[in-house]
Amino acid sequence: MSSFRRATSAAAPLRGTKPFINNQVLTSSGLREMDALLGGGLLLGSLTLLESSCFGSYSADLLRYFAAEGLANAHTVAADSAVLESLPLELSLAQKQVKAQVQSKLTIAWQYEKYSAESPTTSSSSHRFCHSFDLSKPMAADMKETSVEICTLPGTAYRDVYLQLVSLLETTPPNVVVRVALSDVGSPVIYSDVTNAGPLVQFLRAIKGLLHCHRHRLVCMMSIPLYLFPRSLAAQLRHIGDYAFEVSSFLGDLQQVPSELQEFSGLFCIHKLARLQSVTSHALEHAQLGIKRERRKLKLENLHLPPEGSRSQKQEKPVDLSF
Repeated sequence: MSSFRRATSAAAPLRGTKPFINNQVLTSSGLREMDALLGGGLLLGSLTLLESSCFGSYSADLLRYFAAEGLANAHTVAADSAVLESLPLELSLAQKQVKAQVQSKLTIAWQYEKYSAESPTTSSSSHRFCHSFDLSKPMAADMKETSVEICTLPGTAYRDVYLQLVSLLETTPPNVVVRVALSDVGSPVIYSDVTNAGPLVQFLRAIKGLLHCHRHRLVCMMSIPLYLFPRSLAAQLRHIGDYAFEVSSFLGDLQQVPSELQEFSGLFCIHKLARLQSVTSHALEHAQLGIKRERRKLKLENLHLPPEGSRSQKQEKPVDLSF
């Protein structure tokens, strides 16, 4: 009996994903610098924890990028109202709107009208792994068709949020990626059981269970205000999460920031990277980066010192030894 088997084509990857080592799948975080830092993107089935500070909203910006990237790739995005109401507009859509307005006013010779009509209608941006967004412009309501709002009214219990996610996964087709973006998890303004860290830890472990059951189509990112909890809780939460990033801002203590870091708005510290189906994680070149927040975008850059003798570097006055 022959052992020959006809080679069959591999299944096409889900939209907005790409294959990775050890039978894993990557999806974009919505920020190119962050994808390059993590070795290509976020692993499906992973839980990303953003440790936010009391000053600045950079963790909220990362959540907005994450959710907007999902909508650009027709993913099902489950997020709270704080995230859905502030989603940024994709740059290619904004350029299309401007181009359409210009072309409507442009008159061309009748000989060339057929070439404009035969131009392809499908945009290459639909096949991009990571899109570009403008934080200064809001996303239109018709672009949020695949989004699902997670109800997080004041006094919401963790169990209610978990049951909403379970119901969503049961009704979503298995060939569609589901992104979960939750802001300020554990905040006493939103959630009820905040007298101790036990319910929060239990909720995160339940989310990890969902991610394990749907590891080929589910990814989650949430911000946690750790400044409201004891410092000892940080190590426990980082152990639960697959990715753990600390996002801090310089707004609260500008006077204590060294002059070499004045050009940055905050710091992005990497405490943990995912090791799903692997012994080690991606090798990092830098575990701490600077955040630059502009009106239209957020950037992550390597920390660096200015050139010696430059104007930005403070010159120390020589000590006067004369009597």
